[in-house]
Amino acid sequence: MWTLLEALVISCTLVLFRNAAFVAFLPPVAGRTIPKTVKVGLAVALTLVFAPRFAGVTAMQLQLSSTDAGVWLQIGWLAARETAVGASLAWLFGLCLVPGRIAGAYIAQEMGLTMAQLTSATDDQQSNVVSQGFEALGVLLFFGLNLHHAMFFMLGSSFSTRPILGRWSLPTWDTVMYSISKVEHQGFLIIAPIGILMFVLSITLLITMRTAPQFNFMTYGMTLRLIAGLGGLILFFPDVFTAMQQFLNQITSESWVHG
Repeated sequence: MWTLLEALVISCTLVLFRNAAFVAFLPPVAGRTIPKTVKVGLAVALTLVFAPRFAGVTAMQLQLSSTDAGVWLQIGWLAARETAVGASLAWLFGLCLVPGRIAGAYIAQEMGLTMAQLTSATDDQQSNVVSQGFEALGVLLFFGLNLHHAMFFMLGSSFSTRPILGRWSLPTWDTVMYSISKVEHQGFLIIAPIGILMFVLSITLLITMRTAPQFNFMTYGMTLRLIAGLGGLILFFPDVFTAMQQFLNQITSESWVHG
């Protein structure tokens, strides 16, 4: 039978598994630009905050079940589940930055800037210069609107709503699909004014090419699309900023309510 100290160490380790997975997969800190020592320190700091609140109850439950034959198999299963929970929470909060990437990718494609690929600042995927700008704006708004406070609050609340040794139900497919579709929908809403401008320009260029075949689309059309895209980004930047801010504010309010 385990002592209370041994059970407490195992409980703190399980809390660390959830926090470490959350930090490892969270997009704002998951990129290569953040040193690994910072990630490890953040995971340990979160464990020092949450373990005194939730590890004690788990330790007493583990001490009572330490006489079972498959206790180590249970601990292995709990470690895998805690890692999955932390990664899932990080993935959900990572969706906050996806609308900006979708909006930037669409505009970059319309402007013809998809040839030059860059490494994203938030992960290891390839991106373009417009998506990089929208992601940077999203990260600034993420911290400027104190969404990281709601993020840590949700992580701490998950130990109450999803206890380490307790049984809890998984989210339904409707909830998951709604979250994904909402992100894609919001990405196109953010860039809607510029998207409409680029669509009207494309229709105008196609009509011009039809009526005047000597008009070379690759020579003049791409230049006009680039100029129109840059002008639209400057002209409609306040609308884009407001749309991103409203989306992140909605996520913040929902996080505090459901937390």
